[in-house]
Amino acid sequence: MSQGQSMFTGPQLIARQASALAMTPELRRAISLLKLSNSELTKELLREAAVNPALTVSAPTQDVTLNLWKPPSGVKPRPPQMQVGIGGGLGEALGVAGSPGLQEHILHELRLVLRDPEDLAIGEALAEAVSPWGWLDRSVGEVAEEIQVPAQKVEVVLSRVQEIEPAGLFARDLRECLWLQAQDRDLLSPVMACLLNNLPLLAEGGLTELARLSDATEDEIRAHLALIRNFDPKPGLRFDPASPPPSEPDIIVRRRRGGWRVSLNNSTLPEIDINNRAKHGSEDLRAAELLRRAVVRRNETLLHLATEIVQCQSGWLEAGPARLAPMSFSSLAAALGLHETTVGRLAAGRMMATPRGTVTLRALCSASIATQNGEHISAVALRHRIAAMIAQEGSKPLNDVQIVENLADAGILLARRTVAKYRSQMGIPNASVREEKLGSAGA
Repeated sequence: MSQGQSMFTGPQLIARQASALAMTPELRRAISLLKLSNSELTKELLREAAVNPALTVSAPTQDVTLNLWKPPSGVKPRPPQMQVGIGGGLGEALGVAGSPGLQEHILHELRLVLRDPEDLAIGEALAEAVSPWGWLDRSVGEVAEEIQVPAQKVEVVLSRVQEIEPAGLFARDLRECLWLQAQDRDLLSPVMACLLNNLPLLAEGGLTELARLSDATEDEIRAHLALIRNFDPKPGLRFDPASPPPSEPDIIVRRRRGGWRVSLNNSTLPEIDINNRAKHGSEDLRAAELLRRAVVRRNETLLHLATEIVQCQSGWLEAGPARLAPMSFSSLAAALGLHETTVGRLAAGRMMATPRGTVTLRALCSASIATQNGEHISAVALRHRIAAMIAQEGSKPLNDVQIVENLADAGILLARRTVAKYRSQMGIPNASVREEKLGSAGA
């Protein structure tokens, strides 16, 4: 299994921490980095690299994409179509199931391109690894290992499915996505190839250096940049334009045979290298190495947190809000051996892309309510149960007291005011208002 991901199967968790995290220097530094978003982390590392010659930092793919496809001056970026918050916002997220239009298109095209049953099975395995924006989020080796075929065979099939329209689907990174589109439009000249092989430099505006590398003029570089900006860095999103992901998620959860695979979204993370050939002192080298280990530990801790959440909320992933389990920062902190405030910093603003939509980590936390038989149910699941009762009521709407009685029959004891609060949170009017609406509709 590659770095930056873990696998949850059944009731156990592979690669889960067996004990509390030891407070090492890199962990202290990692904790100081927890409150930073991935974008803020990149800026912090670039600042460090500017004063430490032993440190080399590469901006993440997401930053390159944002720089190359900036909206025109004066034009505001399109706001997200889906806002996910605590409680009620989770229900909205459950209606977003990734990009079904994209999957339907891919599976249809696969059957046209791949006639051999074995090739088709490999193509379908590759299709499962396609993210909503059209890229592969797993390596060829991982796909090959899962379906027990040689990696070379998967590579051959991949080269064939990359011919599916629109060009850029099944790309493994931004460079390959654009390369496929340039190839499709017969624009893959030596100058274009040079630019695509140096995207970070292109995004930083290094036209003079690119002109030198490609043996072209700066005007030619600008002309090729204009062509690149007409490419689509995320071709999969055109199949579901009304509901794009609200932002690049920090974590990606995918169904895998026998369980769930949890991985970090590396396109939002900067890359760090230690430059051993640079002229620097031993103190610079030690500082660079400490920072690199701290970033690795930060990312590992985020992955551990996400994996713990997936383990706890596997019922929600399988069946929806009715199976959302009680979960709190304190319970997560106890499982990870961290302080509750540390978990809070780590979860703040983090987004997780799942088959049930992109949600905040905080949205998956819910208070615990005890039942008479000693079990516990989450407040979100309880709201879902109340909504289901009301949805199934007949011509005589249930009042809050009747809902309390029905819940009591199921072993759940709630005060009437609590039911009224939950009903109000879901935007459901009281029984008398619902009855009036039924009367008006029947008139």
